[in-house]
Amino acid sequence: MEVKSERHDTVCEAPTLLKLAEGLELWFKQDDRFFLPRGNVRLLIETPRAYESPLTSVFNQLFMMVLKDTLTEITYDAEIAGLWFEIRDTIEGIVVHIDGFNDKLLQLLEILVKTLRMCKVEQTQFDVYSREVKKKLDNARHSEPYGHVQTNTSFLNQGIMWRFMDKLAAFDLVTIDRLQLFIDSLFEQTRVQMLVTGNFEEREALAAASMVQSLLGSRALPEYARRVPRALLHEPGVYVHHALMPEKGNVNSCVDYSVYTGMTSDHRGRVVLDLLSLIMQEPFFDQLRTKEQLGYITYSTERKYNGGHMTLRLLVQSEASPIYVRMRIDHFLREFRSRLDEMTLEKFDGYVSSLRVAREEKIKNLFEESGRMWRHVSSGYYEFDRIATDLEILRTVSQRELLEFWDMYVDKQRASAYISLAATIWSTKIAQPTDEELEKFGDGVHAVHGSLEHDGERVLSVEHVDRVLRQMDEAGDDEERALERIISEYESMVKGEADVEKAVAKMRKPASHVRTAIAMAREQNKPVCGKADNGLLNMGVVRSPSGDWLFREASAFRATLRQSGAPVPTRPLVPKY
Repeated sequence: MEVKSERHDTVCEAPTLLKLAEGLELWFKQDDRFFLPRGNVRLLIETPRAYESPLTSVFNQLFMMVLKDTLTEITYDAEIAGLWFEIRDTIEGIVVHIDGFNDKLLQLLEILVKTLRMCKVEQTQFDVYSREVKKKLDNARHSEPYGHVQTNTSFLNQGIMWRFMDKLAAFDLVTIDRLQLFIDSLFEQTRVQMLVTGNFEEREALAAASMVQSLLGSRALPEYARRVPRALLHEPGVYVHHALMPEKGNVNSCVDYSVYTGMTSDHRGRVVLDLLSLIMQEPFFDQLRTKEQLGYITYSTERKYNGGHMTLRLLVQSEASPIYVRMRIDHFLREFRSRLDEMTLEKFDGYVSSLRVAREEKIKNLFEESGRMWRHVSSGYYEFDRIATDLEILRTVSQRELLEFWDMYVDKQRASAYISLAATIWSTKIAQPTDEELEKFGDGVHAVHGSLEHDGERVLSVEHVDRVLRQMDEAGDDEERALERIISEYESMVKGEADVEKAVAKMRKPASHVRTAIAMAREQNKPVCGKADNGLLNMGVVRSPSGDWLFREASAFRATLRQSGAPVPTRPLVPKY
């Protein structure tokens, strides 16, 4: 239990790159912060076989479950020795993570890698875990709408991804013989990315890396063959994906709205986006959840795709029509600019201070420190000084810069290269417009029609609504007069039927969706210049009257997108040895 490191006046924030060769990338940092007899080893075994198809991704998932079962006794012994470990599958391969007292930690690493390499699947294990994986995939269709819509958003932004339906389609090919063949061939070519931190010396880290490579017995994976996570790049335009809930009983729909705000490699833009996201969180929830009561699940956040775009994301799960919800999000964004413009300097400084405090939060233990460094290593950016960089940028960010960022990316009318993607999923209890209706009628018409249905009126067609709204525009009617036109049309068609008065009373409420939708339909906004590629129309993509690109087949649309390059390191990678 001897502590090997010496105390110094300063703490090193970055690990040292000990080795960088074909097949191995080894990072090391001796503990200079906590001075405890503990260690932490993180290991990524990159193998392109792990995620090359939906079938191999199922095999890799099964392999992890069988492996954990095989390691049950070792798990108990490790806990007694003050050690913890995790083995999981990723897009790139397999991650091994060990934490605890350092005296036996590297011995445990050796046992885990040996077991990983020599694993043999027993029939009982295959029977149990293949059923479990199949059940999980079957149950995925019963997820909440916000789960499905987030999956679709990821699918339309990540370069490599297999969905649950892709895996289910391949599941008939899962057999114990094929699984064992997959495991035996999984480590033919590998690249080891490794981080050793804690109460170790360099020689121990080097010996551990050599041991791992020796046990794997793999040929080195060339740089060009690596499956580095990449992002999909969208051209300027407004894109809307319409999908139907796989489960018929759920009354909720959902909208996951992403506005693209530059590239992840833009350090200053990244900090401004984080600040903007922080400022927007409470007002967005307050307006759409508390005041408009669109749905319990309502939030805004940001997301950064490796090597690709950053996005401002706004999600609402609601019983209302997804077109209505998307227009409410659009309306919020239009109104929010004035809120930014009118914000006092004191309030702006308060948000900056909050973000600075979050960035300056101190690391509590070796596990956290290792996790932070591993994120920088595995991302491919190696930005170990990211917190210091962000804090330096925060000191100079101004309210004017925030507005300029908004106008450059978020404001649909001001941005010169505006990009947004709304992934929508529709409850089967809501009538979804046909492609012909989406192409012919604008969002305002569909929002009013969907709101009428939401308020209990299922008689008026989209054509009826369009005619009434045109009459409103021609006569110069206000929203109240237009509402009465719709109610009059409705009453003439359902005369004598029950619940007419109830439906009409609901429509006339001051905060009714119908009234709000009529007001939105009156708002005239110039179309956003979309992607100049009419070939999309040959693939079933529809162009709306406002110039939006609307599509249902995510796989076909995804195939038209370019992939980003791999992340570019922010520092030279020069190994010590």
